[in-house]
Amino acid sequence: MIDLQDGLAVHGVGGDRDHYLPVGTFNAPGLAAHRIDGHVQRLIDGYHSVGIDSLYVADLNGIRFGDWQQQQIRSIVERCSDRGSLFLDLGFRNAMPPQRWSWIESLVSDHANAIVILATECATDVSLVSDLLTHLPHDQVAVSLDYKDGRWLSENTSEDAWFDTCRRADIATVIGLDLASVGSTSVQRTLELCSRVRHQLPNTSYITGGGIRGSADARRLFDAGADQLLVASLYAR
Repeated sequence: MIDLQDGLAVHGVGGDRDHYLPVGTFNAPGLAAHRIDGHVQRLIDGYHSVGIDSLYVADLNGIRFGDWQQQQIRSIVERCSDRGSLFLDLGFRNAMPPQRWSWIESLVSDHANAIVILATECATDVSLVSDLLTHLPHDQVAVSLDYKDGRWLSENTSEDAWFDTCRRADIATVIGLDLASVGSTSVQRTLELCSRVRHQLPNTSYITGGGIRGSADARRLFDAGADQLLVASLYAR
């Protein structure tokens, strides 16, 4: 997982984005730690060096302010074009101007491994799902269900409306995140969220993360119904 803020890879902790700092080092068991100092491409190389080919990139400038880091995002996508899935959360909020649609359509059509995330934290209405599916291939759209301390993180939409929309639109992949668990040392909230989402969407591919500190945590999440896991603090600090 890569949080991208002002062109730097930052270390997310607890969803308190005003205090995120650049990633300092990449640490993997059995390997010497190497300096990252916020350099995005170094962090990508670190993940690739331990066999992690699928990545999740959150554009925090887009999520917080609607200001996409387009040059940096395109550079990441091109760097990872021959790897696994690349999930992109750009912070979709509402209807977009044609030039933005043109940019994202071009990016996705050129890179079949890119999957655009519609995150409930930002989205002002569930109708954005149909907007994305009008412009992008169905298998390159995912939905992120966002919480903080177990609380649904959206002022304008309801949790039930999103579950229903995901079912109706036959969304292939959903991501569940409790921001309070990001960078933490406990996987408990992530486990609780896994059960919550799986109850509503039993047949959808489910990705989650937060508080994972080793294989035991990973196994508990897989047993609870997760299909893939997001890890960041386990390696990047």
